[in-house]
Amino acid sequence: NSPPLADIYQVLTRPFPPSMVELKPGAVTQDKTRALALAYVDMRTYQARLDEVVGPDRWGVEYRTLGDRAVICRLTLLGVTREDVGEADAEDANAWTSAVAQAFKRACAGFGLGRFLYSLPRVWAAYSAEKKAIVNPAEVVRKMYQQAGIS
Repeated sequence: NSPPLADIYQVLTRPFPPSMVELKPGAVTQDKTRALALAYVDMRTYQARLDEVVGPDRWGVEYRTLGDRAVICRLTLLGVTREDVGEADAEDANAWTSAVAQAFKRACAGFGLGRFLYSLPRVWAAYSAEKKAIVNPAEVVRKMYQQAGIS
């Protein structure tokens, strides 16, 4: 017999360890030395949290396409279902993989999982135009967590 979703909500929704958070650059300054740091977590980390908290046999996922550029994820945990959409970017070589991951993580956010990422403070960080990456991402994530009051 499964526990009610409310009984596991706090554990399910706790922030991921900072070491699991990655950053991608958003808007970049004109001189290309700073970028808005956008935090995200790999889809497999979400899956591991679901396995750990809900149990590997107590959650399921289904996908279906929506038009020619989107995917709908239907995520069910302990008999409760949430759906959300992920869009495929035509310029992305892995467009459908990205759309599936985006839809899955958005459906997870419907259960509170990973939702804290949306409320992390906006931080401008040093940016390497050559690498197209945030410089010292671990320090930037630490700063975001500190500003958000996440220990």
